[in-house]
Amino acid sequence: MIFRLSHKLNQKIKTGTLTLRPLNQNPFADWSCRLFTADRRQYILLSNTKSLYSCLMTGKGITNQRQFTECALNCIRDFTAADTHQQTFEKFIASERESIQFAKALNHSVTSSMNLLVEYAQDLLIEQQIPLLEVSYELNDYLTSAIVEKKSDSYCTPNEAFQRMLHLPIDLNAMGLAEAELKNDRSAETPTVWFVYILRCADRSLYTGITTDLTRRCQQHNTGTGARYTRSRLPVSIEYHETQASRSAALKRELEIKAMSRAAKEALISSNNR
Repeated sequence: MIFRLSHKLNQKIKTGTLTLRPLNQNPFADWSCRLFTADRRQYILLSNTKSLYSCLMTGKGITNQRQFTECALNCIRDFTAADTHQQTFEKFIASERESIQFAKALNHSVTSSMNLLVEYAQDLLIEQQIPLLEVSYELNDYLTSAIVEKKSDSYCTPNEAFQRMLHLPIDLNAMGLAEAELKNDRSAETPTVWFVYILRCADRSLYTGITTDLTRRCQQHNTGTGARYTRSRLPVSIEYHETQASRSAALKRELEIKAMSRAAKEALISSNNR
């Protein structure tokens, strides 16, 4: 199993000089790890290198390789179990825990996407004070281009990419395929228009998200692959949407809407329907 460490995390747990290793032939056992702070507390982002499927853990008390490895594996185990992927952990990850290796980041594409995930996590932890588990769920619904299979797919979420991995054979060719996928964002075109949308779920609750394609995203939600929250509240329908010029602007607006009261969200929906 490979843990790819950021420079600060490597200094914290004292693993020494890191080497560059190719993606693990078993992509489920290759994780990129980043140390960051939010509200003066240390956290560690653990992201599957191929899919960016992520979970968070606290960094407090972790000062060496043994502590990090134990806590990271426990975090991945607990989160995959909570997210209905316990069998995936047991089948593809648990068996790799006896052969831990530390390495550098795979490429700039992964590093850049993790930087964005960290920024989003900081907003959720500081501004909205969301528990770690819920932050992890939100991160896995975050749209990113680093994990698309082909240019025409535009952006997709870590959840979608991780689900895709479950249906791919794990063999020697997987390594080359994964590396090619992770580099796709270097040539992918950046969408010029982003949508911030509000869904009404079957239980009448409201869900806010962002996308570059409203129709496709609504279809994903209704097939159970859009977000964990909507998965158990189908069907859903789009009640409101607005456009933003960039992903960062869309994310900022998404957070603003999520922080609104139910009454304020309903008023926003009503204004859109006039």
